[in-house]
This record gives sequence, C-alpha cells and structure tokens, in this order.
Amino acid sequence: MIALDTNALSVMFIPGAVVSEPGADKPIKYAKERMEFLVERLARAGETIIIPTPVLAELLAKVLPERIPKLLTELGGSRWFRIESFDTPAAVELGARTAKAIASGDKREGSKADHTKVKFDRQILVIAMVSGANELISNDPHLVSLGERWDFPVRGVHDLPLPPSLIIPPILVPLEESDGKIASLPNMHP
Repeated sequence: MIALDTNALSVMFIPGAVVSEPGADKPIKYAKERMEFLVERLARAGETIIIPTPVLAELLAKVLPERIPKLLTELGGSRWFRIESFDTPAAVELGARTAKAIASGDKREGSKADHTKVKFDRQILVIAMVSGANELISNDPHLVSLGERWDFPVRGVHDLPLPPSLIIPPILVPLEESDGKIASLPNMHP
C-alpha cells in the first residue's frame, strides 16, 4: 500500500500540472504517465492508494470549483483510492514525534520550512504511516527529508518506472531530442 502527496496526485487529476525533482526546476519527463503506470500496477495487484486528507485539501484548492464534485465522486467511488483522515491514532503518533522533536531542541526537525508547512507535512506523513502505507510518493523536498528522519520511505515521481511503451531502445537513446521525440536518422542511401 502506498500514499500519495499532493504533487504526485496533482499530475493525475489537474491538466497541465507538472512536478520537478526535489531541488530542481526542470519538470520530470512523463510524470503523468509514470503515475498512471504506478496506479495501473497497484490496481492489478489489488493494492490500495492512500490519499491523506491534507493532500486532498491541497488538491481541491488547485481544482476549478465546478470540477470538485466530479473529482470527489471519482476518488470516493474508486476501489483503488482510499481517503484517510487525521484521526486519533494519527494524533497520538504525531504528538509523540513532535514531543520528541521539542525535547531534542529542534521543533522543526531540521526543516527550513515555515511552521505551518512543517505541521502539514507531518500530518501527511503520519497519516500515511498509521494507515498502513509502506511508502509515500512525493517530490516535496521537505517531505523527503522528514521521511528520512522518521525512517519512512519517500520515493519521488522521477524514481517511478516508465510504462514499457515509453521506453526508448538503448541504441536510440543518444538520438532522443530534449522534447522526448526521436530525431530523424540521416538518409544513408545514395
């Protein structure tokens, strides 16, 4: 079971949404296709995809208001997606982790983000943990470092495999142009 962060979920449900590698400005090539391939593989395996409610809130803030009912119907009616709330077990886990951070003298656990973002990221990660996810898909550098500190795997969209239909044969890789299309081969015949 996996959980998704807002950036991973956005490329699937928001037309034109892009996601970059942590600390980079260049969009990940085929991010939407990578996410769709992941969901397809998980669905075939009967796995569930966790959407923490803070992620859902961030996603809904980016969606046109008239699309919200349809999106909620799609997510709520899907047997592959499960929306999970910040509930009592999540609060207990987060309270213990926050108390430990405060006791160590580093309330933000090394994060340079503002306190509100730190709280939001902690909720996302703890919901994933207590909901039974074994990893979080996110390209948010703050969530990546929080996952490292909490010993919880966070994998980026750029780490996900490409669908086989998009894999370029190794011999043609040097010919690939920056836009992802194969350059024309020169005419070898006289």
